[in-house]
Amino acid sequence: MIQAGVIRVAVWIDIDSRSGVPIYVQLVSQVRHAVEVGGLGPGEKLPTVRGLAEELAIAPNTIVKAYNELQREGLVESRPGVGTVVAEGVAEVAREGKRRAIFERLRLLVRDAAALGITEDDLWEGLDSEFERIPRERGAEG
Repeated sequence: MIQAGVIRVAVWIDIDSRSGVPIYVQLVSQVRHAVEVGGLGPGEKLPTVRGLAEELAIAPNTIVKAYNELQREGLVESRPGVGTVVAEGVAEVAREGKRRAIFERLRLLVRDAAALGITEDDLWEGLDSEFERIPRERGAEG
């Protein structure tokens, strides 16, 4: 069941006009996520601006704005006669985005830990403990 205000155009597009988040931001976020998780691969075609705008019942300029942002990020490219497609080398772009996001989370984690009085040594101990668990977990899977 689709909630009122939520529009699903494709498996990876889910727009909520009531969320307070601009529609173009929702589109950018969802296309980015689809690329990061492999739902959209290099060369795969995105819906046309006109088609997507009609399906979502929004201004084509909103779609253009989202596609331009995705192109600026290196995730999509415009190909004459083809349309907007997922860019080649997108895996590296997505990986770099994930790296930046991890370091941003780390920055926030350190700030919050300091505010709670957690020492640097305690943080390193926790981090070392987590890294030590990784090989054990991977070994148990294989």
